[in-house]
Amino acid sequence: NDTTSRDQIAKLVMRQAQKGLEKQGFVAIPSRFILLPIYNDAYSNKGLDAGANYANLSAVDPLGTQKPVMGQGNYGLAGHNFNDGQSAFSALQKSNNHDWPYIQNGHLKGSDWLNGEPVILANATGLFVYEITGQTTVNKNDISVLNPTKAPELTIISCLFPSTQYRIITHATLKNHYTWQQAPQQLVDLFNLRTQRTNAHVDWWNPGTEEGANGDAGGTKK
Repeated sequence: NDTTSRDQIAKLVMRQAQKGLEKQGFVAIPSRFILLPIYNDAYSNKGLDAGANYANLSAVDPLGTQKPVMGQGNYGLAGHNFNDGQSAFSALQKSNNHDWPYIQNGHLKGSDWLNGEPVILANATGLFVYEITGQTTVNKNDISVLNPTKAPELTIISCLFPSTQYRIITHATLKNHYTWQQAPQQLVDLFNLRTQRTNAHVDWWNPGTEEGANGDAGGTKK
């Protein structure tokens, strides 16, 4: 019975909910029950504790002078893995607290267990639908995964547990882009913060108010 309009949902998505950070939008991975706000600082505890953040320090741009743009080039995202299978990007690791299949016989490997699953980014202009193409594993200091690409791609960075010196890299390619008015209703509904639960926080690490229906509902719940 929710009657939240598309324009209202777009405003909830872009609400500046964290002082000192700039809202970039939201990321949804429906198959893994992930819905996180995106902010602008993947290199601080403040940013990572608020949700996902764009990551833009690459081997060719070590100072991060270029601000990434959704739907263009290599859009990097980073977020916590709380090793619980549900909070932040934890659900992108195949098994909690198991290095396999990311490390096998001492060698860094990848995984195709999420291949084909959609990842949807949302900002003020609309929705960007990516499709996961695979996962790789890199050392935590490897920033080459964020190097620019001509084709529009998405690169999600999260920790591996228990070997936290490594990172799981989830790769995806852009499949569709919609304005808020053009997008299929089921995609728009993913970002209705009055009805959808977000999963940025855990009490033992970064307690705080969620931005979804399990929190302040996009600022509409007083």
